[in-house]
Amino acid sequence: MGFKQKYAYRKLQKLMQAQNRKPVIPELSLHLKVGVIWQPCEKPAVQYLRDYFNQHGAIFRDYCIFDKDSNPSAEANSLTINDLNWWGIPKPDKVGDFMTMQLDLLLCLAAEKNFAVDYITALSKAKFKIGSSETDNSYFDLNIKIGQNKDAMYLAKQQIFYLAQLNNKTGK
Repeated sequence: MGFKQKYAYRKLQKLMQAQNRKPVIPELSLHLKVGVIWQPCEKPAVQYLRDYFNQHGAIFRDYCIFDKDSNPSAEANSLTINDLNWWGIPKPDKVGDFMTMQLDLLLCLAAEKNFAVDYITALSKAKFKIGSSETDNSYFDLNIKIGQNKDAMYLAKQQIFYLAQLNNKTGK
């Protein structure tokens, strides 16, 4: 990890310490506000989640994070390499709206974790965050370790499965 990245993560830790957040497990039966962070290769999994949550009457928002090799068109719900400052921190005008949305649930499908994914996940105002990380030091309230199976569709199905399990446990 280079100097710039160490600085960026140190700054992120300070911002996280200023937050006063307690995770709240969302109920699937209620009208949820769901957000998904994803990368371009995960579009079928995003559509799967969109269909699933739309059937449950949820409000669905997604945010695509392009990698340095992609050349996307500029959209309101996407982040490109040009939307990062010199330190690699996303510019507030690009991520501010998504991060401050009062989401009930934030799902992260991003297979390749990078600082932008960590930044948005960590500072999101979502009540409950689910994703996959190989490290124990993740920004998720529920970290699903999928091992060698890096398939986004598999992760999406696992996220729904574990969310349903949590709802069964808390609903009794």
